[in-house]
Amino acid sequence: MKPIPWILKFILLSILTLSIVGSINFILDPLQQYRKAHFYKPIYDNERYLNPGLAKTYEYNQVIIGSSMTENFILSDAKEILGFNKPIKFCMSGATAYEIKIMLDSAYQHRKIDSVIYGVDLFSFTGETTRLFDGEGSLPFYLYDNNRLNDYRYLLSFDTLKFFVDSFVLPKPEVMFDLNRMYQWQHKSNEDDFNGTDRLDEWSEKYGFNPDYSKSEFTLKALKANIDTNLIPLIQNHPETTFYLFYPPYSILAFKDMENKGWLNTVELFKRHLLTQLAHYPNVKIYDFQASKEVTCNLDNYKDLLHYHQRINRWMLEEMKKENYLTSDKGKFGRLNRSLISNIHGCGIQ
Repeated sequence: MKPIPWILKFILLSILTLSIVGSINFILDPLQQYRKAHFYKPIYDNERYLNPGLAKTYEYNQVIIGSSMTENFILSDAKEILGFNKPIKFCMSGATAYEIKIMLDSAYQHRKIDSVIYGVDLFSFTGETTRLFDGEGSLPFYLYDNNRLNDYRYLLSFDTLKFFVDSFVLPKPEVMFDLNRMYQWQHKSNEDDFNGTDRLDEWSEKYGFNPDYSKSEFTLKALKANIDTNLIPLIQNHPETTFYLFYPPYSILAFKDMENKGWLNTVELFKRHLLTQLAHYPNVKIYDFQASKEVTCNLDNYKDLLHYHQRINRWMLEEMKKENYLTSDKGKFGRLNRSLISNIHGCGIQ
């Protein structure tokens, strides 16, 4: 075959193939970028890709956002306890403060939001202020804007089609198709996985929860910079929104590890900076659940040294409702911080 006809044939075949893939992806729209799924039951998975689509096509007035520490919240609990009428979750496993800001900025482009429950996971605020959890290229920015011209990366991608096919071909737990429990990981564990004996064994084997601790990433300068760059502007730009900021109650062993690595004082200064910068805003409530002895000292609440049982998520909503663990001034901040220090040495865990 002569080269020119062969090249033309190849080009036409490629265009035809991409046109077919693009049309199928547009109709199926597995990431719900253009419309809410109505002729199939969508799966709630692949958060960083699905969230921007849900932000555009779903109805919501309240948002729950953060790292894996927020993934086990149940939307009906937020309705029942806090009176939310249309909550949604935009959680991302391992979310960085930068990724959370990108997601909330995108949501605000499409809906009015009266409340945000924001998990202030300390690890989200480490590193550079533009850090992506999985590194460069891991967040599909083209899905977070309103520019349809760059949607070709979504429409013409075989990965988009594969996401749809995998959702229905490969066996999946029914809970992954449940909007009310979207993104939760609780079902991946058995009740027996939450037990103190295993946690103590884990502690002994790993010599702490974070063997990869790096001082350069966990500096107070980096933590403060992430607050100033990725959190404060959200609150300043949206006085109409009540922000429920909360510190997730890691197990007390995690705090022992922080103390051993000399990071605990940095954590206190991080929290103090956040309080100083944000407590005077009338639309901000800061809850420090890390001071809770009943949760953090009971290792049966944990599946590892950081992640707690789903019942703790419900408990946090109840405590928010009661306004317990609220750090609204320096006096309350000091008392809660002293409780945390006391628990580290007073839980009876060696």
